[in-house]
Amino acid sequence: MKIAMFTDSFLPGIGGTENVVLKLAQILSEEHEVMVFAPSYHKPYEEKLNLPFKVARTFSIQASKNDFWAHPKLTKGFRKKVDEFCPDVIHTHTLGMMADYANAYGKKHNIPVICTVHTKYAYCYKYAAKFDFIVKILLNRVIKRAQNADLVTSVSYSMIPELASYGLNKDVTVIKNGIDRHCDKGFVCAEKNDKFTIIYVGTIIDYKNLGFSLKALAQLKKKTSDFVFYMVGRGPHERKFRRMIKKLGLTDNVVMTGAITDREKLYKIVTSADICLFTSIFDNDSLVLLECADAGIPVMVLKDTGSSERIKDGHNGFIVENDERAVADKLFELMDKRDYLREIGSNGCGKLVSWKEAVKEYEKVYQDLINKTQQQVAVTKE
Repeated sequence: MKIAMFTDSFLPGIGGTENVVLKLAQILSEEHEVMVFAPSYHKPYEEKLNLPFKVARTFSIQASKNDFWAHPKLTKGFRKKVDEFCPDVIHTHTLGMMADYANAYGKKHNIPVICTVHTKYAYCYKYAAKFDFIVKILLNRVIKRAQNADLVTSVSYSMIPELASYGLNKDVTVIKNGIDRHCDKGFVCAEKNDKFTIIYVGTIIDYKNLGFSLKALAQLKKKTSDFVFYMVGRGPHERKFRRMIKKLGLTDNVVMTGAITDREKLYKIVTSADICLFTSIFDNDSLVLLECADAGIPVMVLKDTGSSERIKDGHNGFIVENDERAVADKLFELMDKRDYLREIGSNGCGKLVSWKEAVKEYEKVYQDLINKTQQQVAVTKE
């Protein structure tokens, strides 16, 4: 099977979508031919990774430190690269301009297109746009792209009503993200720190709700200063949060580690923590939840978010109201229950599925769509 993956965000960009596309492409390439079509960044990057699949880059314009807008129609020789690859199925991980191109190409050549939605676009656009009418225009474009795909999938059930609220009127198939088990790699857990340790792993950016987390910790500090919060990752808003940490009087309690690319080192930092504080409303099925579950670290998330789908409150994590004081109160309550937190962490984050199992679900979807398209083409010819 020849699988073309179209995305508006890929390495060296940072974020969950980049990691998901990378992992799916790596595993699929073990048995299939895979090619990723993505924006160009400052310099070619895939050469450093020794990837088992090809990457074709399009001309792109930098929109922010982490975002590049792809323009495949303006890229000389781009169509030729797609033609030469001659895909059996197209899988888009975007509802941006690359999706427009993929949908049009699929329709013209009778190639099925599956679209996976990773993002709560309304939440994202409200950060970027100042006016509601602009958000509405952008969401209309997003839904048109999803509507033109042959099948829409998502990584969380919360996206089904979300997409319907945008105007999507077709079924959405949910395929959860997978995980690589660290225990299979022989990684060793670290000793717990003396201080109560809270951790966040991910992109350092506004829409991850990190400002909310820091304000909650400022509330916690009114009760006790005997804690440390590790913010692990990099992103475009690091300076902003450093200023916020200082303003809130959290300089002695918060450590911004920067990016940690060594997986074993990251595992040790995660396993040294007592709890992961993940207050993102934006995320659907964040990989960090799975990483923490695999490491035996409980996660605290906000109520009615995509992240809360994997959590059973008080069993394998904690679900709290979207209120800074509520988060602070719950953390304070748990600080004297570190053995209890280890027990909660050992229950995991729901049923963990390996990436290979997740890939099998996608493979079945691909084949079903290919068969359906071939049948429709045959009927048309008759």
